[in-house]
Amino acid sequence: MTDNTEQPAKTDDITAADVVHCMIGKGVSLRGDMDFSGGLHVDGNITGNLEGHKERSRLTLSREGTITGNISVGEAEINGTIVGDVHASGTVTLHPQSHVTGNVYYGKIEIRSGARISGKLIANNPQGDKGGLLGKLSRKSA
Repeated sequence: MTDNTEQPAKTDDITAADVVHCMIGKGVSLRGDMDFSGGLHVDGNITGNLEGHKERSRLTLSREGTITGNISVGEAEINGTIVGDVHASGTVTLHPQSHVTGNVYYGKIEIRSGARISGKLIANNPQGDKGGLLGKLSRKSA
């Protein structure tokens, strides 16, 4: 006899950044710098710098969320408001409701129509510049 019940999905492909390890809920205000690893989801307000450890750290900022401070993460998905610089070694996704006042440093970037940026977009390693030659040349000419 064959068992036709569905088996649970395998989770081998889920990485630490795909899982939310910490959540700052709506109505919560946090003051001070914060270090984290894995996934961080913010619905509330943070005043302070955020640093995600390891390349696979991921910040998700909801529409209601605000961060005033600099951010350093592996990946960032922004729906809310940031006043400060965003540094991401991987992908930064700016959704239509996002508003960043500061520079955005990225490995890859996705900007949806409606996203607002008051600052510069700076590629960590521009595509085609595999040896970082653009940065070396600009330092030599300075």
